[in-house]
Amino acid sequence: MKRAWLLVTWLAAPAFADSVSCHIIYGGENFPVIAKPADDPYSIKGQKIGRYFEFKVAYISAPAELSAISVYVYATSSGEPVLIHQAKYPAAVANLAAPWGFTGFNYVYEPSKSSELQYWCEKTD
Repeated sequence: MKRAWLLVTWLAAPAFADSVSCHIIYGGENFPVIAKPADDPYSIKGQKIGRYFEFKVAYISAPAELSAISVYVYATSSGEPVLIHQAKYPAAVANLAAPWGFTGFNYVYEPSKSSELQYWCEKTD
């Protein structure tokens, strides 16, 4: 009986096999950030980019009515992360801004150091 229940549970689960791949450019270096579907945006950690930025992408898959892809950029020059850029997309978004994925090509500036970060994100399988 347990095997049948596990099979039914597995088949009923939503299929989120894809991921989000973000391409970040800062100081002439490329930084990749990959986000897999998750249920809790607060458990996702940001990635330090250079000296002055932190980048976080949250791909929330459940519950379905709240599913979304959120991109956050934080300035870290003060020692504490401060949100300076946020973008939110529906989880079912398509890569329409070719060749720049679903976000298009973005520029984000750190206010006190005038540093520039560029990024674009795409959905991948």
